[in-house]
Amino acid sequence: MADINTIKNTLLNQLASEIIVLDKDLNLVWMNDSATSNGWIFNNTKTSLITDQLGDKTSIELTKLLIDCATSGASVTKRGFKLSTLSEKNRIVDLTVSWSGNDNVLIMELFCIDNLNKIIDSSKIFSTQKIAANLARTLAHEVKNPLSGIKGSAQILSSKLSDDFSKKFLKIIIDETERLNNIVTKILTPPKKPKLELFNIHSALEKVFALSQVDKDGSLILKRDYDPSIPEIYGDEDLFIQAILNIVKNAQQALLLTTNPVITIKSRVSYSQPINGNLHPTLCEVSIIDNGPGIPTDIQEQVFFPMVSSKEHGSGLGLSISQDIIRIHGGAITFKTKSGETAFSIQIPIKLNTEVQSA
Repeated sequence: MADINTIKNTLLNQLASEIIVLDKDLNLVWMNDSATSNGWIFNNTKTSLITDQLGDKTSIELTKLLIDCATSGASVTKRGFKLSTLSEKNRIVDLTVSWSGNDNVLIMELFCIDNLNKIIDSSKIFSTQKIAANLARTLAHEVKNPLSGIKGSAQILSSKLSDDFSKKFLKIIIDETERLNNIVTKILTPPKKPKLELFNIHSALEKVFALSQVDKDGSLILKRDYDPSIPEIYGDEDLFIQAILNIVKNAQQALLLTTNPVITIKSRVSYSQPINGNLHPTLCEVSIIDNGPGIPTDIQEQVFFPMVSSKEHGSGLGLSISQDIIRIHGGAITFKTKSGETAFSIQIPIKLNTEVQSA
């Protein structure tokens, strides 16, 4: 039979909430994986106070709370507790502190309310974008037939009229109609069914890097910042390449007027992140970061909608297509932008071998 302490540790490490155990002097005794993944630091060979990792105000408030709990022996819960670290990372958490008289330890449980808000927000955003995408496809379908009629009529007129003036403008009508027809076709064409299998994410990123090198402007610098420990991802490698390449191309176009342009392709593991209303314990996160002017404020809420673009001749389909591809893999794309830096992040849940085999 397995050791009971091992079982307890395993179960506690599977919790999304952060569990931190302290002695009566507020020294760290133990913490679960969720706590370490959210920035708490624990060294079992060295004694350290929990307050050493907190900002002054949080340190004072938490110390009083912990001492009161140890003195009274009663559990205390604080909703919406503002947690500030030395690195000035602020979070809002629900905090419960309990005293275990048998073990003479304090047990802290923290659940990040920010995650709950992100879950709610991600569900709302997903629904809104899905409605917008369906509306765009409906409108595209209605537009396609009239476009064919316009193009056909212009071609008939072009064959009947011989003067250069008429032919010049009829050619414009035919060419622009064909361009619109191509855009409409892309909107109406759903992403191909993915060929799901395990693949190395860095193999895909290297292909994106090579393709981007071919098209890049001479002054543009492409950088790679990979985490080699990321396990294989379950999905369609070709579709992933297309999704990431669309974002990189957008970044390249955004940097055309930027001095010393740089794009960084970065991979990391992230933890406890919500996607479409579900909180996933472990994810692969791929970020495309550029030092361009940032996304204009007036289109930031619609950047993933079809036909939305800040570029004069852009179709606004690249990010929409990328989002569709990532979503059929159970992932999500988010972004942060300001003048001098825009970062698009693709997050894909990392599946265990047992999950892959049953998929």
